[in-house]
Amino acid sequence: MSKRLVGMTLLAAMAAVSTAKAQGLGERIEVGAFGQFTKMDEKIRIDNAAGIGARAGISVYKWLGVEGDIQVGSTKATRAPNEDITYRPFRGLATLTIPFVPSKKAALVLGAGYVNSVYAGRSTANEYEDGMTGLLGLKLCSSGRWGARIDGIIDDNPSPNEQDVTGTSRNLGLRAGVTYALRGGCATVEQFDWSLKMDPAAATIARGSNRQFALSAADMKARPIEMRKVMNQTCSSSDASVATVDNSAKVTAVKYGTATITCKGIVKKIERSASSTVTVPPPAWNLTLSPTSGSTDVGKTLAFAAKAVDADNADLGAVTWSSANASIASISNGNVTCNAAGSTTITAAKTAYGSSQSKSATVECKAVEAARVALDETLFNFDKAIVLKSGMDTLKVVLDAMMRMPSLRISVEGHTDWYGDEAYNSKLAKTRAAAVMATLIKLAGKDAASIKDRIVSSSFGEQCIIAPNGDADPGPPRPRVSKANKAAQAPNRRVEIWQLLDGKGAPTSCRSAAERAGHLPFGELK
Repeated sequence: MSKRLVGMTLLAAMAAVSTAKAQGLGERIEVGAFGQFTKMDEKIRIDNAAGIGARAGISVYKWLGVEGDIQVGSTKATRAPNEDITYRPFRGLATLTIPFVPSKKAALVLGAGYVNSVYAGRSTANEYEDGMTGLLGLKLCSSGRWGARIDGIIDDNPSPNEQDVTGTSRNLGLRAGVTYALRGGCATVEQFDWSLKMDPAAATIARGSNRQFALSAADMKARPIEMRKVMNQTCSSSDASVATVDNSAKVTAVKYGTATITCKGIVKKIERSASSTVTVPPPAWNLTLSPTSGSTDVGKTLAFAAKAVDADNADLGAVTWSSANASIASISNGNVTCNAAGSTTITAAKTAYGSSQSKSATVECKAVEAARVALDETLFNFDKAIVLKSGMDTLKVVLDAMMRMPSLRISVEGHTDWYGDEAYNSKLAKTRAAAVMATLIKLAGKDAASIKDRIVSSSFGEQCIIAPNGDADPGPPRPRVSKANKAAQAPNRRVEIWQLLDGKGAPTSCRSAAERAGHLPFGELK
């Protein structure tokens, strides 16, 4: 029976220790010595015993712990042959230490567990008794590690050696002694905690440079902890593209920006971390713009180039372009288009590394006099779309200019007077423009292919009246138009040929008075 109970007790103890490792086993360790008087149960026929003993205890979790003690005392049997007996019990108990708050200078101790009582020298067949034991004690603590214990003990044992198999005995003990805390507090478990510190808490590191940060650890009472006792120490960066770090807290600055460096470690299964902010300042950088000024004709373009680079000559990417007056000159990706005569400023701007720079250039847009010719009534009979012989010389001048200048493009635009139905006049204007185009291509002969794609055509009917003379159109039913009215409206019956400037296409509305005021003969084009 004793061997089985001892084995079960050892297995239970091993399981308790294994479980307790994750709960802070060993936060308090204490030893002690005591003197004990034991009143023996009369059933076992042994005198009361006095003896001395020693104990050792260890915390398992918070106020829970395990404790073992052994004592030695002398006694004598009360029946023949009245042999001398050495009383040597061993106890293993689970304990609950309840401190008296708020002083924590005293604590109530409750315990229960296993007792193995040895009656060395007893003449019966078995000197051992297995049983259960209980403890009620009071612990009084000094300001240091020393304390005193007063305990009451009860051992409940079956005693088949002196009684019937079903018999039991209860021994009562009273002990007093001293305790000493090898670790932790006297009355309570000192709850362990610790902190990790990184120094400095913030730093600025130049790109490409290194800095060693200092790590230190301390417990909750600010007592230093050696860094070699910090397990699984690792460090990381919130943005490795800005700054990297190794596990010793050595930081390397990579590029402009801010990163948080965090180091962590474990002491007694408690993980703590510390952080520091690393700032990598921006490198110097510069924005250039070329050329610093430029001029061109209205309708043409100019190219500007801007580039932003840092101290490492790294290209910082595209810039933002703007024009102070887009109606004069507009800009896109560095290409300036002159829209009207005048001067304005174009600007290239860039924001990099948290700062901005800009450069400006002056653009002058020069007015261009376009070539123009109007083929009026001398080329067309009234209400007809056939180019007369007298207009061939004018078309030859236009054709000659196109042959001399391969880039010259022209717009052929048909018009009528205001007499007649509007739909009819629109058709007549289109027919007249087509007749002029056909005549030009015919005059070009073998060179027709070189000019065909450089001619665009449009027509406006009676929309673009330039000579508001003669009687108003009477409307249907329309009488015959008089010679006087025909003569008064003659300037409106025309086909105009215009030089198309760069970037311009066929007009979609009537030409303005300003456009008509400035023009050159085709023969003067160079």
